[in-house]
Amino acid sequence: MRKSAARAALITAVGLSALTTAPATAAILPFPHCDAAAAAGVYNIPATSPAYAPALDSDSDGVGCESDIYAYDAATVAEIEATQQQLDGLPPHTGIVAGPGGTGLEEAPQIEQVPIGGADTGVAVDTADGNDAAAVTGGLALAMALAGGAFVLRRRAGTA
Repeated sequence: MRKSAARAALITAVGLSALTTAPATAAILPFPHCDAAAAAGVYNIPATSPAYAPALDSDSDGVGCESDIYAYDAATVAEIEATQQQLDGLPPHTGIVAGPGGTGLEEAPQIEQVPIGGADTGVAVDTADGNDAAAVTGGLALAMALAGGAFVLRRRAGTA
C-alpha cells in the first residue's frame, strides 16, 4: 500500500511540475536570461538565432547558454518564434478561448456592467432597487438568531 501511495505522490509531483513549466513555451525572444532559455528547453544558442542575446553569452564566443549535455534545437526556437508572432498579430481584447464554444483565438467577451463595489471605470451602476440595506440587515439578524440558538442548545446540552 505504501508503494502505491508513493507512486501516486510521485506522479502528482511530476504532473504539477509539468503544469508549472508549461508557460515556458510562451517565452519572449530573445530570452532575458539563461534560466528562461533552459525552461523552454533551449541551450547552446548561436549568435544567428533569434533567441540569442549578448547577455546570454558570458564568454563572448558567439554561443549563449552553453551546455555540455544538451544540443541547440532550432525547431524549438522556431516554434516559440511562430507562437510569439501569432500572439503579436492579435487585435486588442483577443484571447485564447478553449472549451465547447471556442477552441482558438477569438474576441474575448467584455463585461458590460461594473459589479457593485467595483472600481469606478466610468460605467454607471444601476442601484435603483434600494433593497441592499434591508438585505444586509435581514442577513445579520438571521445570523445572530442562529448563533443565539446554537448557544442556547449548547448550554442545555452541557447542563443535561
